[in-house]
Amino acid sequence: MHAAKWFNILALLQVGFAQDLDVGYLKILQDGLINVGTMQQGGIPGANILSLIGPLLQQNQDLIINYASDTLTESLDEASRNYTSALCLNHTELFIKALFRRENWALRMIDAFGKPGPGLMDYSLKFVGNFDECIAIQADRYTDPAKKQGLDHPYTGKYCTGHVQLSKDSSGVTGPLEASIGMCLPDSCSDADGSTLMNIVALKLFKNMSLPTIYATCQEKSIEFTDKALAVSIVGAIFAAIIILATAYDVIIQHFLQKQPKLYEKDKCDLTYANGIQNNAFTITEEKISNGDSLKNGNVTKDFKDIEKTMPNAISFEKTSYKPGILGKLLLSFSVYTNAPKILNTSQPKGTLTCVNGIRFIGTTWVILGHTYRIGFTTAGNAATYFPALTKRFTFQAIMNATFSVDTFFVLSGLLVSYLSLKELKKRGGALKFNWLLFYFHRYWRLTPPYMLLLMLYVPTFKYWASGPLWPQKGIDVNECEDSWWTNMLYINNLYKSDQCMGWSWYLANDMQFYVISPLMLIPLFYSPIAGAVVCFALLLGTFICAGLVASHYDIAANMMFSKDVGVAMDKMYYKPWTRVGPYIVGFFLGYILYKTECKVKMSKLLNLVGWAIATAMAVSVLYGLYTPEGNLPDLSKGVSALYNATSRTAWGISVAWVIFACATGYGGPVNSLLSWRGIIPLSRLTYCAYLVHPIVMSLYFYSRKTMMYWYDLNLIYLFLGHLCISYAAAFVISLAFESPMMGLEKVLLGRKKNS
Repeated sequence: MHAAKWFNILALLQVGFAQDLDVGYLKILQDGLINVGTMQQGGIPGANILSLIGPLLQQNQDLIINYASDTLTESLDEASRNYTSALCLNHTELFIKALFRRENWALRMIDAFGKPGPGLMDYSLKFVGNFDECIAIQADRYTDPAKKQGLDHPYTGKYCTGHVQLSKDSSGVTGPLEASIGMCLPDSCSDADGSTLMNIVALKLFKNMSLPTIYATCQEKSIEFTDKALAVSIVGAIFAAIIILATAYDVIIQHFLQKQPKLYEKDKCDLTYANGIQNNAFTITEEKISNGDSLKNGNVTKDFKDIEKTMPNAISFEKTSYKPGILGKLLLSFSVYTNAPKILNTSQPKGTLTCVNGIRFIGTTWVILGHTYRIGFTTAGNAATYFPALTKRFTFQAIMNATFSVDTFFVLSGLLVSYLSLKELKKRGGALKFNWLLFYFHRYWRLTPPYMLLLMLYVPTFKYWASGPLWPQKGIDVNECEDSWWTNMLYINNLYKSDQCMGWSWYLANDMQFYVISPLMLIPLFYSPIAGAVVCFALLLGTFICAGLVASHYDIAANMMFSKDVGVAMDKMYYKPWTRVGPYIVGFFLGYILYKTECKVKMSKLLNLVGWAIATAMAVSVLYGLYTPEGNLPDLSKGVSALYNATSRTAWGISVAWVIFACATGYGGPVNSLLSWRGIIPLSRLTYCAYLVHPIVMSLYFYSRKTMMYWYDLNLIYLFLGHLCISYAAAFVISLAFESPMMGLEKVLLGRKKNS
């Protein structure tokens, strides 16, 4: 509580640093604030925060600046004994003296500090300040200050952020309550210098008060380009060069070296007859019969004559045909000219489960929608009031429970692995003749190259992409994944440690782990339906037990976002395969059913309606069953919460499985028409790369902002649609650069064609 008082005094003190401040306005502001009874959130009395504001607001600007200067001056001696660098102290002293003299550059440094705006009572406690103004400042120093002669610029402004932790307990996904203020310091000061100065000033201002944790972090104006960043830049340039070369090579082949046999125009009109034989290929009658057709007894027949044999010298043919060798084919795997049409093509092979395309796209859209809120909330100045209001809305539950979107992909993954592999087992004649090495290699090769190449390019270079008060100059991933990148390559990052490299890649690790154990279900299902069903049920029962025990032991709420420690809930429940495999098993068994029935099932209208009703009820209960108008979880016992955690994701998987089953067997109606729309097919092909790249797109936008955002519904709609479109545009580029070439290389080297 004392820390809250201190911070608000310090923040309001910054208001007085502005030049030509209207004291009357401050008096009005004071009167208005004192009338506020209590804060809207948390029940903290307004009097506790405002009790010391009055005397400060009633002083004029000069007194405030003089007081601040005196306090900082007194702090310099203390700072010199606390390991603050001498150069930083000297430059700070220069700043204080210039502030006494009201020099413009010193006033601009104060002006660049963060200052409190509206919403203090609503926990709007991030005062960013003016980043661009700060870093543009040049300090002035004269050898003769009186005559202003001998000007030099000893330092420039450096943007730092002062952090004051107001609580130690985590508040859901937001973490501990923290206030922050933007500060403009000399560029000779380090993080340690800023932290030392903040703590000393706090001790001077608030004697006999227990201070919270106070520290500073500073933004460097330029970051040294590391060897890793240079190396991945060279690799990226090599990829770009290969793609350009391959595309040019492809265009030359297509347009200059691969010409089809072609008749010269001047010969066509003279070849109606040759050696007494009518050439129907060029017969034009009153009925306007097309090339190759003739009219006999009122019927159109196809009887094109081989003109080359009939009259060898009458026609000239171009027969130039170029076929690239193995190296040429490998190079063509990188061609944008060939790969782009493949991605954008709206046709699919016969027997494809077309509704899967729509479900993939909708699932990815749902993920991006949820992450728009999750990744961006730290940049919302009104997050403390906006999010509690959202949780009270019934309609927001689908977004708050967006974690189930990933379970949709587990269902699809299990379905396709089972359905396609069982067909291949039948074709090969059993498990002993099945190429298990290729089974695993294809999956690894399908997922890994775009995943690891993106990780390689993004992690070492992200910190150079932008700048700003919110920008993570050390990168988002801990230590640039130096100690953990190999776990991503082996798909064990969800088991190794909680601070994963590319944190959203936990899903890929789970999916690969499920794929590795899939033969445990695949082989029994192929040889014995009963044995296969027993294995699937045993695994499903095992995941129920594991999820229930984990939820009970770690006291994880039914919606883990309301857990006491969200980090523990995510690490122990959300990321681990033994608590997430349920939907995959459901999808796997569905694939077996579709394989055995060949997607041909007879079902009455009543049974179909009952199936849709049950699936809808399960989906609604999962997404909206925990809703309360107060925005909190219902009062559930520990056992009920554990049961919900154990079964809810499998229940969602069953509802998704029904949709796929109904659509695949012809009972989907308009739902199948929507999910199978041909326009979704290209977007469906891009969902993997869209999943990989969309958090990077969002992080780049949110963390490069120079000011805090004020969120409201329309604003979030624009943010979501923008992230969706840009993520898919980036996914298209990533697919062309990394995904499609690797699939082409596999086809050239192994002769493997895509199954689905």
